[in-house]
Amino acid sequence: MAPKLCLPDGAVRGIDIQGAQTGTVTSYTAGRDGTVTVDNPQHERALREYGAFPSALGGHTRGGYRCSDCGFGAFFTTCSRCGGTCRRDN
Repeated sequence: MAPKLCLPDGAVRGIDIQGAQTGTVTSYTAGRDGTVTVDNPQHERALREYGAFPSALGGHTRGGYRCSDCGFGAFFTTCSRCGGTCRRDN
């Protein structure tokens, strides 16, 4: 699976990487989610040197509450959607 990288600054919309041996230029333009998918390990290394970083640093969050009436996931014991009582979600 090819890694997804976030570009170093929100203002940067793309980076061009020039190949060392062939001199061909590969353009990496950020998608709607602000990430680029890199297939070449050398290009990944070059992008990281520019300041790019992996997109999934936070991981999966656990916990919170689930409304017993409507099933909405919440962070509080009172549901913000219907006003019902929420129970701990494991």
